Amino acid sequence: MSAARALLTCGMIIVMCGCAVVRTAVPLRVALLAPFEGRYREIGYNALYAARLAFADSPNTTLDFLAVDDGGTQERATDRARALVRDSQIVGAVVLGYAAAAPDTLGAFEDIPVIIIGNWATAEPDDSVFALANPAIDDQVTVSPDFAVTDASALEPPAIGGEVFALRGFVRLRDSLSGITVVSSGGLPDPQFAERYRQSDPFAPPPGLLATLTYDAFSMILSADHASRASLNASLQNITYDGLNGSIRFVDGYWANAPIHFYHYENEQLTTADDIVE
Repeated sequence: MSAARALLTCGMIIVMCGCAVVRTAVPLRVALLAPFEGRYREIGYNALYAARLAFADSPNTTLDFLAVDDGGTQERATDRARALVRDSQIVGAVVLGYAAAAPDTLGAFEDIPVIIIGNWATAEPDDSVFALANPAIDDQVTVSPDFAVTDASALEPPAIGGEVFALRGFVRLRDSLSGITVVSSGGLPDPQFAERYRQSDPFAPPPGLLATLTYDAFSMILSADHASRASLNASLQNITYDGLNGSIRFVDGYWANAPIHFYHYENEQLTTADDIVE
């Protein structure tokens, strides 16, 4: 082979190598299904930055997360859950809000293990659904479990409600917060967490009750065996996790011995009304 032909051959090999497609493994992911549009969008964003902070704090690099808007209705949330089932890289899901935590939506997740953040009047958990709230909260509230935040201005005190009463949208619609009580299994963020949460992103809102619960949910998943949907489900069935909201383990899908906190408002800010009831 002549020197010229040898150089030409080498050049072609180099070009071909340079054009080769480099394939990288697609990371496994956990989905966050929550409202990011409409009147309940603060629920989604409170959870989004908490999830990001949990990932930033974890040494785990084998898992990523995908934030998905629930579409604002149960029907759309159900469609999104079905789409997530078809994505083989999705090994788990965390859901918040009325539409994302509706019974039909939860059923549409099929074999994907799901953690529900807060109390949203959902059906009883099954083998792959885990509720991060005390079911006894239903007996504490004095309003409909699917109370709409748009009804806040017409609500007559005294009234006890769930996490929807803790939304800033609820506060803005009220002329007075006297006689309003919020009940939740979520604890208020301590100053250290609140500062790290705000510093995590210039657009991060002040963290609320849902932020601490969401942080714990994602931290739990990151510490669990999430190699597959089945392994994550089995891991959550047996996990004991010590987080911002205390010790978390599940019995029959419920947070065993979950706390119940009562909060009142002072100067439009939530403050503890009583110690842990349970």
